[in-house]
Amino acid sequence: MSSSNNNTIYKKTSFLAGNNSEFINEFYADYISDPHSLPESWRKFFDGLSEDEKLVYDNLKGPSWSPEKKNKRQLILSKNKKNETNFSNINTGSVKQASQDSVRAIMLIRAYRIRGHLIANLDPLSISKKKEHLELKPESYGFTKEDFNRKIFLDGVLGLQYGNLNEILAILKKTYCSNIGYEFMHMGDPDEKSWIRDRIEGPEKNITFTKNGKKAILNKIIQAEGFEKYLHIKFVGTKRFGLDGGESLIPALEQIIKRGGNLGAKEIKIGMPHRGRLNVLANVMGKPFKAIFSEFFGKGISGNKDFEGDVKYHLGASSNREFDGNSVHISLTDNPSHLEAVNPVVLGQVRAKQFFHKDNERKKVIPVLMHGDAAFAGQGIVAECFAMSGLPGHNIGGTIHIIVNNQIGFTTAPRFARSSPYPSDVAKIAQAPIFHVNGDDPEAVVHCAKIATEYRQKFNRDVVIDIVCYRRFGHNEGDEPSFTQPIMYKKIRSHPTTLSIYGKKLSQEGLTSEKELQFEKNTFKKYLEKEFETSKNYKSELKWFDGAWSRFKPGLGKDKR
Repeated sequence: MSSSNNNTIYKKTSFLAGNNSEFINEFYADYISDPHSLPESWRKFFDGLSEDEKLVYDNLKGPSWSPEKKNKRQLILSKNKKNETNFSNINTGSVKQASQDSVRAIMLIRAYRIRGHLIANLDPLSISKKKEHLELKPESYGFTKEDFNRKIFLDGVLGLQYGNLNEILAILKKTYCSNIGYEFMHMGDPDEKSWIRDRIEGPEKNITFTKNGKKAILNKIIQAEGFEKYLHIKFVGTKRFGLDGGESLIPALEQIIKRGGNLGAKEIKIGMPHRGRLNVLANVMGKPFKAIFSEFFGKGISGNKDFEGDVKYHLGASSNREFDGNSVHISLTDNPSHLEAVNPVVLGQVRAKQFFHKDNERKKVIPVLMHGDAAFAGQGIVAECFAMSGLPGHNIGGTIHIIVNNQIGFTTAPRFARSSPYPSDVAKIAQAPIFHVNGDDPEAVVHCAKIATEYRQKFNRDVVIDIVCYRRFGHNEGDEPSFTQPIMYKKIRSHPTTLSIYGKKLSQEGLTSEKELQFEKNTFKKYLEKEFETSKNYKSELKWFDGAWSRFKPGLGKDKR
């Protein structure tokens, strides 16, 4: 190839041309001030030149007679000089202190998100003593008592731009260490974690209900406790597996139905064991009290032999409820004595219902499974259902699990029944969020039910509510629990009921009074007396399944909150 051809190719391909000189000069100025600001290829090119920096800089300034050009090099040098001047005026000690405070505060906040539930007030009986956790102490992160009032930059964490340690700890303890203990930091999806965090954290994120909402919760607790007490008097020693001690379950279920209906649910399918079933049938499903009373007398349901031969606390039901103008069909699946055996049955029913509803988003039918604490931790079928919950062939868009945590399995204390701190730990295999809540705080329980329903409808994932409560009359009403658990039941005998605690709270808030509360209890008792008398001659039919809730007070269904 001739030399002229080589020159032609060079002119076409080389960046070293006269019309590029200004551009190259600017690049070289960048190279002189900060070599790492350039691409590696240009940096290597200028490194190979080995030019005298002063000569190049003088050349960039141009001839002595021309107007002085304020080139990029001068701008950079003047800017650096200005920054150096400003930086010299900054107290490096205060910068270091502020940085340390922010980093340490974020570490403390994260620790509360992970471990705060360990010191939360979850046990109504306060049997086990809470121990301070080392990771939740400010001292573990280098803070001293003198640091508690110093402003710390948080950049929006906990809903604060700035806050002192006292304010930070107040929010953290209110959020993570009160009557609710949240477990969600084990979850892998950052969107789900941030949603829960934003839903519960901040100065204004309190558990709040309207006056009507609080009265509706109180009304359901009156019904739940009143029904169990009435059965205990009328059918002494008869097995009913009552809900005594866990009455907050009833308003929690109502909240799931109500909030689920607001978020597009058309059906809710429920599966549960014995404990509390009669109460759910009466106060949630709408089964007439007289029908239940008649079953205590040994009467079956006429016209349907499938129900004959089984006990009343194994039976199912179906009805329609209306909340805020949304009609929701709810059904409770029959369950034999095998506790968790009903779980896959309910999940299969939900899958079928979603198919016939053409519910591709899996938001129209919500499964709700209730569990005992010992069964949830001890029966393998629970883990199997969690393990299959995300598989394409089994996915139903998430289940709301409610553990009625009696803190005992038949006669066995938790420390002898499982190796994990909570019965709910098995749910972590599906990375489900877990909300532990004190059963003697009905508002906190209903609050958890609301968040759980919102989470399930948004992310179509399993979620667990662990209601920590107790059994007032043992495994069933025919045994004497003090024989095996004397300390626990000595405490239970002196412990006020959930209704007494919540009624006192609302009385202090001026929403009710002792006289008004007693009137409501007497009114409900009179209603039960009427139903009891009718039940003696009652011929039970299946007609009550359709909209039988047009009796007594509808509770949360009609109240706005």
